[in-house]
Amino acid sequence: MRVKVYLIFFFFISSIPTIQAEKKPFSKPDRSRVKPDMHEGIIREPHVIYTYVDEKKRRRLTLDIYRPDKSTSPNPAIVMFFGGGWQNGRPGIFASLAQGMAQRGYACIVPEYRLSGEKPFPAAVHDSKAAIRWTRRNAKRFNIDPHRIASMGGSAGGHLAGFLAATNGIKRFEGKGDNRTYSSEVQAAIVMCGPMSLLLPHIVERIEKAAGKAEGDAIIDFMGGALPGQKTGVYVEASPLTHINEKTPPMLFIDGEFDRPKTRYTEFWSKMDKYKIPREFVLMPKAPHPFWGMREWFLPTLDAVDTFLKKHFLIK
Repeated sequence: MRVKVYLIFFFFISSIPTIQAEKKPFSKPDRSRVKPDMHEGIIREPHVIYTYVDEKKRRRLTLDIYRPDKSTSPNPAIVMFFGGGWQNGRPGIFASLAQGMAQRGYACIVPEYRLSGEKPFPAAVHDSKAAIRWTRRNAKRFNIDPHRIASMGGSAGGHLAGFLAATNGIKRFEGKGDNRTYSSEVQAAIVMCGPMSLLLPHIVERIEKAAGKAEGDAIIDFMGGALPGQKTGVYVEASPLTHINEKTPPMLFIDGEFDRPKTRYTEFWSKMDKYKIPREFVLMPKAPHPFWGMREWFLPTLDAVDTFLKKHFLIK
């Protein structure tokens, strides 16, 4: 009898389903590129001429515009600057980001600018400011709010976006482009992995190692061949850190976890605090350089920029 009881008990226990924690396979972040995908309600106007960089008007620069088709009021604008070490790149790199922000109610302008192979610093800065002036002049034409224009960029483009913000009110960087009667000031800036000082220790070390090599370095080219130890002053002049002032607007900084987070901004933030300029920082977990065009971090980037601009542009 006892044997039968044991058998029944064993059968009962063995019939209970075993509950185990689900083993999820390890998944790497999705680094695939987000491809441009135009949606209904977004207008794209490519290759619009925005400035000439020579007096004979033979060398022209163009920009692409992405904006909402219908709006009840003028849209805030974001002027976006692509990266590529100031020596490579094109406006199409930011097409996905521009479309994404246009879907959220922003007019996005993505200009080309002269790369270092054509002309070194400050040519790219002159072109960037010309793009802001063009945006302000054509605000009514493209349903843009001229009082709410932000600069945004990644890597070398982040440097330009930050430079525009730091030099609000400083006239010597305007260049000879068009629309000089219009302001180039921005009311906000978003910097993604952009150097705010070109004399950071790791940058100087990198340049010194590259100086004696045939391939050189992108920063050396951007500086017109000058090296940090030379008494040209160009590295100081080309650093946004040098120019930050009371007119510098609120700024958002976004870094990838695997791309020297915060190290580019330490001195810059201290100077911002001195002038009591609002600043915010967002860290993208496990993100490389450049993260903003990759699927894993694309929507978080849009969210961060949208949240920041809604706050400082008082968008409901």
